[in-house]
Amino acid sequence: MKNFTNASKAFLGTLVLFLMFTVNAAAQDKLSEGAKAVTAQMKTQLGLNDGQYTKVLDINKTFLTKAVEANKAVNATDKAKKLKTLNDEKEAKLKSVLTADQYKKFAAYRNTYSKKLKEYYEAK
Repeated sequence: MKNFTNASKAFLGTLVLFLMFTVNAAAQDKLSEGAKAVTAQMKTQLGLNDGQYTKVLDINKTFLTKAVEANKAVNATDKAKKLKTLNDEKEAKLKSVLTADQYKKFAAYRNTYSKKLKEYYEAK
C-alpha cells in the first residue's frame, strides 16, 4: 500500500509538471503567433526587407513577453507605467531598425499595431 501511495504521488507530480509545461508552451506559442502576425502586417505595410523583418520580429516577441508580465501587475498605475516604458523601448528599437520613411509609415499605423499586440498580451 505504501508503494502504491508513493507511486501515485510520483505520478501526480509528473502529471502536474507535464501540464504546467504544456500550458507554458501553449502560451509561448500564442505570443510567438501574435508577434509573427503583427510583424507580417508590418512587413507588408512598411516594406520590410528580410533582415528588418527578423529584427522587428524579435522586438515584437520581446515586447509581448514583457507586456504579459507587466499586465500581471495588481496596481493599475504600476501596470500603466510598465507598459508605457515597454512601449517606449519598443519604439526606440524600431526606430533604429526602420528607415525614416518606414518609421513615418509605422507612426501612421501605430494604433493598429498596438491594438493587435494588445490582443495577444491581454489574452494571457
